[in-house]
Amino acid sequence: MNKPVVWAIAAAIAIAGPLIGITLRRLVDRLEAKTSTRTRAMYRMAFGLARDIAVPVCSLVGLMIAVSLPTGLPISPDLVRRILTAAMMLAITFAVSRLAAEVVISITRRITGVAGSVSLFSTITKTIVLVLGLLITLDSVGVKITPLLGALGIGALAIALALEGTLANLFAGVHILASKTVNPGDFVKLDTGEVGWVSDVNWRTTTIQDIPGNYIIVPNRKFAEAILTNYHRPEQDMAITVEVSAAYDSDLDFVEEVTLDVARRVMKELDCGFASADPRVRFHTFGDSGVEFRVVLRTRNYEDQYLLVSEFIKALHRRYRQERIVIPYPMRVLHIQSPTTAALASLDPDLSLTTASEVNADLARRTEP
Repeated sequence: MNKPVVWAIAAAIAIAGPLIGITLRRLVDRLEAKTSTRTRAMYRMAFGLARDIAVPVCSLVGLMIAVSLPTGLPISPDLVRRILTAAMMLAITFAVSRLAAEVVISITRRITGVAGSVSLFSTITKTIVLVLGLLITLDSVGVKITPLLGALGIGALAIALALEGTLANLFAGVHILASKTVNPGDFVKLDTGEVGWVSDVNWRTTTIQDIPGNYIIVPNRKFAEAILTNYHRPEQDMAITVEVSAAYDSDLDFVEEVTLDVARRVMKELDCGFASADPRVRFHTFGDSGVEFRVVLRTRNYEDQYLLVSEFIKALHRRYRQERIVIPYPMRVLHIQSPTTAALASLDPDLSLTTASEVNADLARRTEP
């Protein structure tokens, strides 16, 4: 067989490899689309692996077959086969690392019930698989990895000393997730004032999304050392209090009855309210303007408390106006004693006089014959 024919066959095989890979990838996409939604989650990772390796593996296999033909290349065919084999192993390693990361994330979400992204586990898994794949690839092409492992050990020690802060954040992130004191999706508040949902925990930082939607980036080490309030543990619902006051001449039993009725109705009507919870009213202070008491409501989420409190205050204000329950203005009553009243009071302690007019009337009565 003459060389032009051999070169044509080799070129056709080299071109056919990627085309076959693209065809297989499209076939995998169609099979995934036809899979039912119930079983799609089970086969998603397998389809992803097949999709990742289809094109590179078919392309490299086509090149290996083409190189094995007697084309008369000036380069050693054995060297080319080694390079292509290493490239194929690296391509498979990248695909397997992605699959391993997805498996770890899926298991973690299933165990912890976390719906958010946990990129720390994904990063660690990918790194381990890539390092192992690289070592296996080097060994397969004839590179002795034993001295390399020794050099890597010494280099790892030097890197650990140089990247002390980075490694501290890495292990702090592992500790945050392993301790299960906080998971992505939890609403937390740090002692430094940061408030929001834990969005992600990666190898260096913890991302918190606050209520306005901005991202707060906190180093894992500081996050692990902070005094933290987790509003999703042990239960996601929480109690909130609203301070109210009523006038001193109000019937407190009636005030309590009306307030509880309004609280129950608002908590039942709003989706953010905890309808099965029973609100409470607790009187606690004789204030300057009236009797002060505390209304305890319950909400499903921390961020829903603002809507619940707002609707409760509006409904309570309307109901108090209908029932003629007075919410007192801040005021003080001053009793001023005149000098004449003070003098008479010193002479007659039993005399109950509060105004100058009463003093004059009493003096007139005393001077009558």
